[in-house]
Amino acid sequence: MRVIAWLVEGTWPACVDAVRAHAPEDAEVVLLHVSAADVPGVAHGAFAGLLGRGHRRGHAPGDGWERDPGDQVADLGDASAAELLAAAAARL
Repeated sequence: MRVIAWLVEGTWPACVDAVRAHAPEDAEVVLLHVSAADVPGVAHGAFAGLLGRGHRRGHAPGDGWERDPGDQVADLGDASAAELLAAAAARL
């Protein structure tokens, strides 16, 4: 038997506990987390809105200036999902 546990940020501990309590011991447990694909796109759109608004020479606001925030949001989401799945696997 295969059991698929769909995990989300707020309720994953209860979901994992329910799998432990109700799934047969010999069941194959698959932990699943799905991230919204549109969130990095929204951040990228914000960056596109700043097109042509440069900064004066020598006055860059800080590290990472002029990098696409959509890429950063996607990277953060991937890291968060990996941490969530690792924590769920450890709890299971």
